[in-house]
Amino acid sequence: MKSSTKKTPDASRQEGYNKQVVCGGCELICEDVTTQSIESGIGCTIADNWFASNPLQPDSMVDSRHVSLTEAIDVAASRLLSSQRTLITGLVSTTLDTIKIACSLAECIHASVDANAPENSILTTPTAIRVGDVTADFEELRDRADLAIFWGGNPTFDCPRFIERFIKPVPCGGARRTISVGPRPVLPQSLYNLHFSVAENQLVSLARLVQAQIEKKATRDSHRDLENIARQLKKSIDTAHCIGFISTKTADHTGLVNWSLSHLTRALAHRKPTFGIRLGTGTTAGGGNSAGAAIVCTWRFGSSGAIPRASITGSEFLPLEVDARSLIERNELDCILVVGRMPPRIEDLLTTVQNPTTVIQVSDISTTLPEHKNSIYLGCASLSRSTEGDMLRSDGRLVTLRPFEKSRQPSIQEVLSRLLNQLVAETHCRSAQ
Repeated sequence: MKSSTKKTPDASRQEGYNKQVVCGGCELICEDVTTQSIESGIGCTIADNWFASNPLQPDSMVDSRHVSLTEAIDVAASRLLSSQRTLITGLVSTTLDTIKIACSLAECIHASVDANAPENSILTTPTAIRVGDVTADFEELRDRADLAIFWGGNPTFDCPRFIERFIKPVPCGGARRTISVGPRPVLPQSLYNLHFSVAENQLVSLARLVQAQIEKKATRDSHRDLENIARQLKKSIDTAHCIGFISTKTADHTGLVNWSLSHLTRALAHRKPTFGIRLGTGTTAGGGNSAGAAIVCTWRFGSSGAIPRASITGSEFLPLEVDARSLIERNELDCILVVGRMPPRIEDLLTTVQNPTTVIQVSDISTTLPEHKNSIYLGCASLSRSTEGDMLRSDGRLVTLRPFEKSRQPSIQEVLSRLLNQLVAETHCRSAQ
């Protein structure tokens, strides 16, 4: 006689209570979050904010007036078509499929595209890109690197659980040592956690000094303290079996820090297992799919962002010229379409922009901008609780969101598709007239 496998109501509720879900709040895109921890508090500020949205999303609005989604889409399409220069931004809190639709929409209206990534605000980005990084995924750092070097930044601020998930676990080869190089220590100093105090403007020189010592090349006269730090770093590197450099994009305002660190990493990689991990979408990004936005835009337009005019035949890449922040600060736009949750930095900038700029947002959370009477909000299902689709972790791993609540609102993909279809239909009508 077969035993019954039917679950009791209490067991089913408990299983749903402990259901594993994905947090898309930062670039770690953690997959070990449960519905129980969401209710009790995950202990990560970014994750708690990501899941904090009300399951009952607000209705669509046009100029502070509640309207149906259909009417909001009609008005949004009309204003997009009548605008002279539109920026499409946001994107990082949405799925890859949504970003693809947003790119099609950008092509339809010849809009500028920028996902507010830090590197698109750096003039030397093209130089840094040509260097070529030696990289690995987060698990490689966790399982193999017996020496982790934090270079010029602290991942705790941008990715609060990075230390917990990828530094604290003991690697396969035994204990892990860490060294933080920068103004402040990343971890409390101990026998296994060292800190060398180095000003941000000296990080490039230090990387070059360490590389010169490794390659046994002569160097120009430099600060004696910096040379001493370089010798101590080389000593630690010599005794390590596998080295992982962790840097943050937001700590590098020129692009030269990552450029010099990439050269150092490549030089070491010829001698022993060495790789770099660059973090830094930061809490100002508004979501964890910054890598996904960069990849989709690169394949579609030839550049990761700072795109002045979306075209499938190829677009220019103008960092620090047509990135989202620069365009908004110079007040060169008459329409801004934010796809996904409003990045805090973009919201702060929009409070300084004068009317008649139209702000259109397709999101599960409406943003109140008192200065912007020309605002349109297209409501959609919760991005953190009810959205299906994939995101790209910053180390290249594809992660699938796991929806755990039903929503009365359509998905963001559906809303954006309806807006795109409306734009195409109106464009044909205007061409036929």
